[in-house]
Amino acid sequence: MGSDCLRTLVRQGHEVTAFGRTVRKPEDCSEGYRAVEADVTNPESLKGICDGADVVISTVGLTSAGESLTYFDVDYLGNLNLLKEAVRAGVKHFAYVSVLKADRAPKVPMLNAKARFEKALKKSGLSWVIFRPGGYFYDIAKVFMPMVEKGKVTLLGKSDIFANVVDTPDFAEFIVSHMCDDNKFYSVGGKETYSYEEIAKMFFDAAGKPPFIKRAPVVLFDALILASKLQKNGKEGMIRFSKWTLTEEMVGDTVIGDASFAEYIKSCYKGQNDTVIPQKNAESVKSAGMVKQAFICTKSSYTLKQIDMGEYAHISKSGMHFSSRVYDAVDAGRLFLMKMKGFAGLMRMETVTFTPTHLDAPIFSADIVHAFGKTTLVLELYDTTLDKADFEALNKVKEAYTSIPVYDPGTHPYDSFRLPESDYKRGKGIKDTAESMAARYIDTYFECLRSCKRVDPDEKKKENAGFTRCLFENGGMAVDQFKKMLGEEKTEEFLMKYMFYSHW
Repeated sequence: MGSDCLRTLVRQGHEVTAFGRTVRKPEDCSEGYRAVEADVTNPESLKGICDGADVVISTVGLTSAGESLTYFDVDYLGNLNLLKEAVRAGVKHFAYVSVLKADRAPKVPMLNAKARFEKALKKSGLSWVIFRPGGYFYDIAKVFMPMVEKGKVTLLGKSDIFANVVDTPDFAEFIVSHMCDDNKFYSVGGKETYSYEEIAKMFFDAAGKPPFIKRAPVVLFDALILASKLQKNGKEGMIRFSKWTLTEEMVGDTVIGDASFAEYIKSCYKGQNDTVIPQKNAESVKSAGMVKQAFICTKSSYTLKQIDMGEYAHISKSGMHFSSRVYDAVDAGRLFLMKMKGFAGLMRMETVTFTPTHLDAPIFSADIVHAFGKTTLVLELYDTTLDKADFEALNKVKEAYTSIPVYDPGTHPYDSFRLPESDYKRGKGIKDTAESMAARYIDTYFECLRSCKRVDPDEKKKENAGFTRCLFENGGMAVDQFKKMLGEEKTEEFLMKYMFYSHW
């Protein structure tokens, strides 16, 4: 939302300062403004940030559950720190993006925090405008697409609940047009209103799958809330908000924009069958699993542009068939996806790697192999950071799956790059559990990326090259197999240019 506001402001010729904990410059809007790293939970970092400004637009809000920061810390106190700095600097107008009906659910921490800040803003003496959207296109997609991929959507309660979510570019235009309004509320929604059941059916249809929709009692979420509260895992607030949005009408009465949500849903799957490993021949892997999960997760966070792999897109030799695709995750890194099928179908493998280039984060690599009745899951982080990054959250995923048998991967020359958050599982009858762990690990990794600092891509790719060079020169089962199929020179190119994006 903040990025779309930035694009709109710059396009209209405003003088803009953009700030956040991590400033990610959109590829299509990298100039024409001042970018500053600042943390709203740290008042010292905000000093002087509003000097000379006429308007402050805040899209600040906690987007994921955690133990270190709460909605009170970010949505209320963080915005309050920003408001105090705006008052000190003599800013005239303050525009705040809240949530529809924020003042109607005091027991939901996110809404309570936003409602408390709304009250503080109205008492500040500044001219204010508060925008309350009912939800965004991409938020709904992040909820429904993983369920559709698993073949079942679960809705709460027996009644149809309706929403008219809005596309963020349309919303950004509206915000900028009304940012100087004097003491106004806007409950905002898009031009199309659907029930959640209708939305679920549209996602199933776009995915080319038969609809399977199940309704669960609302009390189910109460049990999840209680469990989260007892576990003290920091997710209670997010579960309360999810329950509220799935049982409360989210229809904004100020209808804006021309974007169609129905068309957006279709676009989420447009070309997906041939961008996420196309079925080139009968030997191609039919299941999607970890590869598709990684694609959906990355697409929900970054703009993806497919990279032409040429002859490396499809490799067949010695009874094994590899299909691969690579995507540039704009302003973040490279996503590599590969499927393999071999030994007359007795062995299937999926591989996912994400190589950060603009973010100071470790390389992520995952392999899941189903062979001769056993499943092997390899989840690895390779430290190619310029400064130590925090990926401790992945240890909680490991702790949640201690029931899966662990195996010793042995020693390798590249062990010095491997981080302790890596994990190794192997056993019979663990296929579904292993895939569940992989999906959760992937989701958590991409959540951690949100807090990583931006770095010089050239410097980062040099660090990536150190690991990849070590991997190539010292070999291993997979590397040695590719050397046999492709030869030394082509394997080097495959690893450094596509599988792990490095200086090439």
